[in-house]
Amino acid sequence: MCFPTWLLLLSFLVSCFLAQDVPAHSRFEYKYSFKGPHVTLPDGTIPFWETYGDAIPGPDEVRLVPSLKNHKGSMWTKNNASFTHWEVEIFIRISGHGREGAEGLAFWYTREKGELGPVFGSSDLWDGVAIIFDTFDHDSMGNNPEIVIVGNNGKLTYDHLRDGSSQALGTCVEHFRNTIRPFSAKITYYKRTLRISVRTGFSPSDKAYKVCAEVPNMVLPSTGYFGISAATSALADDHDVLSFMVYSLSATWEESPGAQIPKEERERFEKEYEEFQKELEKNMEDFQKTNPVQDGDEFESDSQRELEMIIFGQTRLLEEVRVLKTRLNMTLEEQIRQRDILSRSKVNETTTVSQKHVSIREIARY
Repeated sequence: MCFPTWLLLLSFLVSCFLAQDVPAHSRFEYKYSFKGPHVTLPDGTIPFWETYGDAIPGPDEVRLVPSLKNHKGSMWTKNNASFTHWEVEIFIRISGHGREGAEGLAFWYTREKGELGPVFGSSDLWDGVAIIFDTFDHDSMGNNPEIVIVGNNGKLTYDHLRDGSSQALGTCVEHFRNTIRPFSAKITYYKRTLRISVRTGFSPSDKAYKVCAEVPNMVLPSTGYFGISAATSALADDHDVLSFMVYSLSATWEESPGAQIPKEERERFEKEYEEFQKELEKNMEDFQKTNPVQDGDEFESDSQRELEMIIFGQTRLLEEVRVLKTRLNMTLEEQIRQRDILSRSKVNETTTVSQKHVSIREIARY
């Protein structure tokens, strides 16, 4: 029995789609994320994050280092991420007035938090992975700005002179410095495959991303901390982070770390919820005591709201009429002034003509 060609093609596409190793569930992890506006709390701190060095938290972004020479700054999550598969979307802005930038910015996922150090503002000999956004061309190869993936087991020293090329697991050249809009990158680690994707347009859909580099069979710590750091040298740029959004990935809902809440944490949440409810009820009672309702009706009726809208519209109309009347009066006064000027000019012309006729008659008499 012969199958139609289109049916064979369809079955092939379906099998290819089913064979794709893509996560089925994504869960937003707020304890490892931040996003402007309102990045900081009133005391200037960032919830669930710690800043080090010259990092300056702001209301809309975090400036890891300003455009000053030989500065470094970093920020790290307070909590240890316990999910095996994850995806991070970052929006950064690296800008400066010079033709070349320095040094650059780095994304981190490591077993332990990094300290201030020589590798783009963080410490060397890390255990995990660094995604480096390098803006300075140390090796004079003409391939910067460049995104470099460098893995480390805690024993390798980063090769600054070669821009990490001798240790790079994947690289791509992208123009992320002095861009019109913030530069966006998506870092995905799923089933031992690390993928870096960069945004190619302004659309928020996944189709706006293209794969920059991919590293298969990469083993990372099962738990670790997220961080981001930056540094300047003899040249300096502003290095800003506008958002850092973390998502845990899983093949099914049951595998999601949020599917099962530990008993201790669930009991703590229930207790906090009960306390919140009691406090809310108390605040409502206090408010009702201090703000008693006079007419027994806390909400306005539809007829009252409609009447208020009519009164508001009539008030606006009356105001417009007043403005129009004022402008008409100004126009009338201007016309009267112009008429007076024309009248005086005609009188002057008549007087001049009369004087000329008198002079002619006097001359004729002589």
